[in-house]
Amino acid sequence: MKTVFIGGLIAAFLAAGAAQADQCGPARGQPGSFDYYLMSLSWAPSYCATTSGRANAQECGPGTSYGFVVHGLWPQYASGQWPQCCQAVAAVKPSAVLDRLSRVMIGSSLISHEWEKHGSCVTSQQDEYFGKIDQVVTALGLAPQVPGTGLDRIKVSALKQNWAVPAQSITVQCKGRKLTEVRICLDKTLSPMPCPAKEVESDNCPGTVSLH
Repeated sequence: MKTVFIGGLIAAFLAAGAAQADQCGPARGQPGSFDYYLMSLSWAPSYCATTSGRANAQECGPGTSYGFVVHGLWPQYASGQWPQCCQAVAAVKPSAVLDRLSRVMIGSSLISHEWEKHGSCVTSQQDEYFGKIDQVVTALGLAPQVPGTGLDRIKVSALKQNWAVPAQSITVQCKGRKLTEVRICLDKTLSPMPCPAKEVESDNCPGTVSLH
């Protein structure tokens, strides 16, 4: 009876995950059918200054001082559009890959959202998707030279030098003059590539950006 009970719990857990994925939408695209990836790195101090950020104790609570953190790895079309919610996927389960990533990709709700919306368009295997993110973080880093505290402004040209990729592989996002996000364009082998024109057009920062 105990075995049957545990098996029932696992089945219910997986069914709940699939139901969550079914709610992701609107669905657009087919798994694996896209042109390149965007690695999105969020600048935590700007996020933590927002209403939603102040409510996020994991990333923004007392004692935290994050700089760049992982937002996600997004499959993209060169046209400027993207696939999303391509297939129903099981709910996120604990794994060694996620244990490593949880130090730089903050919060279970973010991880679940990225898996359902973006990971589902890459693969049906959770650790394959998050393993790609881990691979990029290991290879490129999160610019530890740009601290979450103590530096008020930085030139965009200097900011881009914190990653060992060509400058044309990086775009920078701002709200006004305030830095919000850095995006790195990667081909499907996760190698840096020049950002397509539509992504370059989204780069909206001035020459020098505010960090706080």
